[in-house]
Amino acid sequence: MPDAGLAFRRWLFLFLTLSSTAAAVTKLGSVLHAGGLSIGEACFLFLFAILFGWISMSFWLVLFGVVARLESVKLLPLAEAPCSDTRTAVLMPVYNEDVTRVFSGVRAIYDSVRDAGEDGFDFYILSDSTDPANWVAEEVAWEKLRQALPDAKIFYRHRHRNVGRKSGNIQDFCENWGSLYTYMVVLDADSLMTGETLGHVRRLMDANPRAGLIQVPAQLVGRHSLFARIQQFSSSIYGPTFASGLAFLQGPDGNYWGHNAIIRMRAFLQHGALPKLPGKAPFGGEIMSHDFVEAAFLRRAGWDVWMAPDLGGSFEEPPPSIYDYLKRDRRWAQGNLQHARVLIAQGIKLPSRLHMLVGLMSYLASPLWLLMLIVSATVLAPYRASDADKLAQLQLVLATLILLYAPKFLAMGIFLRDGNDVRAHGGTGAVLRSVLYETLFATLFAPVVMLAHSWFVLSILSGISSGWAAQTRDDRSLPLWFVIRRYWPHTLIGIGCTFLLWRFRPDDLYWYGVLLGGLWLAVPIVRITSSFSLGERAARRGLFLVPSETVKLPVLERAHRLRTAQGEDNRDFRRLVLDDENVRRLHLAMLQESLPALDMPWEKLQALAEAARRKDTGAFSRADWIALLSDPDSIAAASQPRI
Repeated sequence: MPDAGLAFRRWLFLFLTLSSTAAAVTKLGSVLHAGGLSIGEACFLFLFAILFGWISMSFWLVLFGVVARLESVKLLPLAEAPCSDTRTAVLMPVYNEDVTRVFSGVRAIYDSVRDAGEDGFDFYILSDSTDPANWVAEEVAWEKLRQALPDAKIFYRHRHRNVGRKSGNIQDFCENWGSLYTYMVVLDADSLMTGETLGHVRRLMDANPRAGLIQVPAQLVGRHSLFARIQQFSSSIYGPTFASGLAFLQGPDGNYWGHNAIIRMRAFLQHGALPKLPGKAPFGGEIMSHDFVEAAFLRRAGWDVWMAPDLGGSFEEPPPSIYDYLKRDRRWAQGNLQHARVLIAQGIKLPSRLHMLVGLMSYLASPLWLLMLIVSATVLAPYRASDADKLAQLQLVLATLILLYAPKFLAMGIFLRDGNDVRAHGGTGAVLRSVLYETLFATLFAPVVMLAHSWFVLSILSGISSGWAAQTRDDRSLPLWFVIRRYWPHTLIGIGCTFLLWRFRPDDLYWYGVLLGGLWLAVPIVRITSSFSLGERAARRGLFLVPSETVKLPVLERAHRLRTAQGEDNRDFRRLVLDDENVRRLHLAMLQESLPALDMPWEKLQALAEAARRKDTGAFSRADWIALLSDPDSIAAASQPRI
């Protein structure tokens, strides 16, 4: 049971959210009811109630975060053990990732742990890579790292069948090696954590045996496109207040965000396994957004799940462009909609159900906004407001704008109180200008997201599954024609809606100006914000700066130096297995650890080996290379010199 203070905060939050929503709905209802409430008007009122409650909840959440930060509330009320060397596994699951990035990150974290004087951390690169070039490159990079750090405990495992995707990858590790460790720290391929933070969370777990998981919010860093810089800046300015409000309200009923968290191994082994949902994707099959569900299962079993928003030393990279951001969101949308089948599971605690419900609403809000706009422009077309009604409408619009924009400015106000933070972001003037431009961008970006999320939800409800593709993590400027092909529907919808409003409801056209403007400008917004050069130009002018660029952060600098020093390795690692004796010996040794089962007929394997021996591999598919590189006899045959 939550303590009295936590229970009071939750009830107060609920009261404030419901009362502000009820006041707005009552005001709107009085306007609509004046002429008799039709079915269409009732639908509009219903949609308005849901969406006003949604933005009201976000507003009060940030306000609670403001209170917590002003009062210097201890958001993680846990004691800390004086020291710890408890065995802890640091896991980095990878799936067709940039190999240099992955191993530079692991080396940087290892160095930070060593410099912090922490012992007992073992590192595991858990590969689910299906690209044979990535697979072999990972083995070569691991061997190079092992030779550079002969005393380090850094292990590599390649899984030949990536059942369960990332959650299955972690589960496979837990079942095979979990009994060796008390805790595990789960990272992403673009994650970094400092040795100080890793030692801190481990001591917290030692001192609090009921703690099953502690989530350390990650700061966005490391990318340089204009879009990524905006995301990094907004995360750095607004994120701490939002996270503080969340931690202030959730207490030990926290959530898990899939990475940059420490987990008690025993708790996860006993309760973290995920079910396979009945039916086919997108609603059935493997659970894609596994983290929320794993946290819910830990809470159901009585383990505490905490968030540590004030800890720091936790980093990840944002997507480099709007296109990559929305591509990732498509997978998240499918995973979160799957939670509709999980949140009714027996024994799940109410806060965990609310976490999943909020995740659902993050994507359902967009089609609801779109539907409300359509209803307001069609069903309410004959409505003629009196002067009193126009005043009430204006009050509702202003209230909505306050709830939408006030959280940004409240968080900024709290941020400006810390002079060191302000200087690390370029100074007060730079912060104010950046917030202004970020707010303008967010306003124009919102309609693009609304249409994209609405399409995601519609496609998922139609039975279309997104699959699980590797994420793009490097900065890249999107070609103009690529952007036009992807986002011309947004522009066309914006132009069409503008014409219809001008033709049938010209008096209301200005109400939709900002929304339509974002759709008209969808193509240039996506194209311009993907630009690396514009991102660098903004930084030179002091815009969207974050501490990772103005203050030395050793773990980030170390990872960057290592990656830069290694440069690009354009060798064909598939052929290296056949042509380089050292690489072949390493690869065969790794195969012996876990020999994959082959589905390819022996005759086909012989033919592949003979073609590879002749260096006639131009027509090889990915499946051909995987089969060839998975069979020691075929590798031996393909490696024989030509006579």
